[in-house]
Amino acid sequence: MRIKFNFISIVIFLFFVTHPLFGQHNKTAKIAVIQASAKPNQDPFMDNYDVSKVRPQMMDHFNKLLGLFEKAGQMGADLVCGPEDMQHIGSYGLYLNTKDPETGKILADALAVTVPGTLTDKVASIAKKYKMYIIAPIYEAADGKVYNTAVIFDRQGMIVGRHRKTVLPIMETWLVSVGDEYEVYKTDFATIAVATCWEISYPEISTIYALKGADIIFNPTMAPDNKPGKSLDTAPMFITRARDNGVYIAPVVLGSSGNGILDFNGNVLAEAVGKEDVVIMAEIDFAKEKTSDSKWWETINGTNNLNAMHFKSRRPETYKMLTDTNPPILEKYRDIHLTTGDRERQLKAVREVDYGPKIKTEKK
Repeated sequence: MRIKFNFISIVIFLFFVTHPLFGQHNKTAKIAVIQASAKPNQDPFMDNYDVSKVRPQMMDHFNKLLGLFEKAGQMGADLVCGPEDMQHIGSYGLYLNTKDPETGKILADALAVTVPGTLTDKVASIAKKYKMYIIAPIYEAADGKVYNTAVIFDRQGMIVGRHRKTVLPIMETWLVSVGDEYEVYKTDFATIAVATCWEISYPEISTIYALKGADIIFNPTMAPDNKPGKSLDTAPMFITRARDNGVYIAPVVLGSSGNGILDFNGNVLAEAVGKEDVVIMAEIDFAKEKTSDSKWWETINGTNNLNAMHFKSRRPETYKMLTDTNPPILEKYRDIHLTTGDRERQLKAVREVDYGPKIKTEKK
């Protein structure tokens, strides 16, 4: 009886040590991002708008990205991340007066999906088939609200987390609600985090993730940081976020550049500038630390680990201004009022931007 108890104890111990939710047992992993071009979608402001094509085109685009997830799995990826808005419906957020005939809701709201649901089931089956983690950004419908959500799947196809975008561009606030959590997720090789689109431009968010132990931050986005058609070594914000926090950064955006993986020194590990519909992948040893080659510096500090020096030297008691909801800088902008929450100004703005009748005529 005593032998049986010991055996069971060992099995339980091994489960907790090796299971991805409880610990890391293999630090080396193949990390992939997809570089995809956009499929066509409808434009309700144009004369040839056909509402019957909206959902089929949405699924056509989504399925195309799923095909690249499949390719990543075939290449042996341990994790693959897709771009922001895999449904390719974010642009419908301007169409505030366009209703969906099937539901009567504003079109963009009607296209958001539940999680879990039909779309996430498709992603889950790929994750399970190839035994890989997947990050799939979609618009999620929950409790009468819409969120810009990155859904995280484990190797068994189970949803282990969802990051709801916390900082929205003004236009997106018109229909989308904000999340308010910065969670990190332990895999069996590293701790990962997601900063969606605009979130990466707020240095506090990346730092929060680093303080929580993130090894790599994925940035599914609609806004590339590199110069048009150029390498990520022209992307100053991504390089800065990587170097400041000692983390890997992986931007993912629709297009033929701006996707890839940077190491914690801001060096480009993998990209595919100019190529369309490809998987970009790098094999990373997450056990590797950011260190100094200077023996003098190591002796002076007591360590050559630059991350350890950086984070152990913090003075958080002096950072109170970062959480001040009314910092002095806002006095400079006291007369500026954003369109967030102001539907009348939103509708006026939509009519004045490049979707008006004059522009429509010029495009013809």
